[in-house]
Amino acid sequence: MQALIRMSELSTPRLWLRQWRSSDLEPFAALNADPQVMEFMPGCLSRAESDVLARRSEAEIARQGWGLWATELRESGAFIGFAAEAARE
Repeated sequence: MQALIRMSELSTPRLWLRQWRSSDLEPFAALNADPQVMEFMPGCLSRAESDVLARRSEAEIARQGWGLWATELRESGAFIGFAAEAARE
Protein backbone atom coordinates (compact mmCIF):
# COMPACT_ATOMS: atom_id res chain seq x y z
CA MET A 1 0.00 0.00 0.00
CA GLN A 2 1.35 3.42 -0.93
CA ALA A 3 1.64 6.17 1.64
CA LEU A 4 -0.70 9.10 1.10
CA ILE A 5 0.84 12.53 0.72
CA ARG A 6 -0.85 15.37 2.62
CA MET A 7 -1.22 18.54 0.56
CA SER A 8 -3.13 21.71 1.26
CA GLU A 9 -3.09 22.83 -2.38
CA LEU A 10 -2.07 21.83 -5.87
CA SER A 11 -1.36 23.97 -8.88
CA THR A 12 -0.95 23.56 -12.58
CA PRO A 13 0.03 26.22 -15.10
CA ARG A 14 -3.69 27.01 -15.50
CA LEU A 15 -5.43 26.04 -12.24
CA TRP A 16 -5.04 26.41 -8.51
CA LEU A 17 -6.68 23.73 -6.35
CA ARG A 18 -6.88 25.14 -2.87
CA GLN A 19 -8.66 25.19 0.46
CA TRP A 20 -12.16 26.65 0.50
CA ARG A 21 -12.87 30.29 1.37
CA SER A 22 -16.06 31.93 2.57
CA SER A 23 -16.12 33.90 -0.69
CA ASP A 24 -16.48 30.58 -2.60
CA LEU A 25 -19.86 29.76 -1.06
CA GLU A 26 -22.03 32.04 -3.19
CA PRO A 27 -20.59 31.08 -6.61
CA PHE A 28 -20.46 27.41 -5.55
CA ALA A 29 -24.15 27.54 -4.60
CA ALA A 30 -24.98 29.10 -7.98
CA LEU A 31 -23.22 26.23 -9.77
CA ASN A 32 -24.96 23.63 -7.59
CA ALA A 33 -28.38 25.17 -8.25
CA ASP A 34 -27.96 25.22 -12.05
CA PRO A 35 -29.75 22.24 -13.68
CA GLN A 36 -27.41 22.30 -16.68
CA VAL A 37 -24.31 22.15 -14.47
CA MET A 38 -25.83 19.39 -12.34
CA GLU A 39 -27.17 17.35 -15.28
CA PHE A 40 -24.99 14.31 -14.51
CA MET A 41 -25.08 14.69 -10.74
CA PRO A 42 -27.80 13.27 -8.47
CA GLY A 43 -29.62 16.61 -8.40
CA CYS A 44 -29.42 20.32 -7.74
CA LEU A 45 -28.51 21.52 -4.26
CA SER A 46 -30.09 24.24 -2.16
CA ARG A 47 -27.84 26.99 -0.81
CA ALA A 48 -27.79 25.27 2.58
CA GLU A 49 -26.85 21.90 1.06
CA SER A 50 -24.17 23.52 -1.07
CA ASP A 51 -22.69 25.29 1.96
CA VAL A 52 -22.62 22.01 3.92
CA LEU A 53 -20.77 20.31 1.05
CA ALA A 54 -18.18 23.12 0.86
CA ARG A 55 -17.64 23.18 4.63
CA ARG A 56 -17.40 19.37 4.77
CA SER A 57 -14.84 19.50 1.96
CA GLU A 58 -12.90 22.20 3.81
CA ALA A 59 -12.80 20.06 6.97
CA GLU A 60 -11.76 16.98 5.00
CA ILE A 61 -8.79 18.82 3.46
CA ALA A 62 -7.79 20.15 6.89
CA ARG A 63 -8.04 16.66 8.40
CA GLN A 64 -6.42 14.50 5.73
CA GLY A 65 -4.65 16.94 3.44
CA TRP A 66 -6.67 16.24 0.29
CA GLY A 67 -10.26 16.01 -0.91
CA LEU A 68 -12.62 18.21 -2.90
CA TRP A 69 -10.51 21.32 -3.52
CA ALA A 70 -11.96 24.66 -4.46
CA THR A 71 -10.62 25.41 -7.94
CA GLU A 72 -9.77 28.74 -9.47
CA LEU A 73 -8.16 29.98 -12.64
CA ARG A 74 -4.66 31.17 -11.82
CA GLU A 75 -4.74 33.94 -14.44
CA SER A 76 -7.86 35.68 -13.14
CA GLY A 77 -8.38 34.22 -9.66
CA ALA A 78 -11.95 33.31 -10.64
CA PHE A 79 -13.58 30.47 -8.69
CA ILE A 80 -14.69 27.83 -11.21
CA GLY A 81 -15.86 24.93 -9.05
CA PHE A 82 -14.06 22.01 -7.46
CA ALA A 83 -11.74 19.19 -8.34
CA ALA A 84 -11.32 15.94 -6.47
CA GLU A 85 -8.54 13.55 -5.78
CA ALA A 86 -9.35 10.12 -4.46
CA ALA A 87 -7.16 7.63 -2.65
CA ARG A 88 -6.38 4.53 -4.65
CA GLU A 89 -6.40 1.22 -2.86
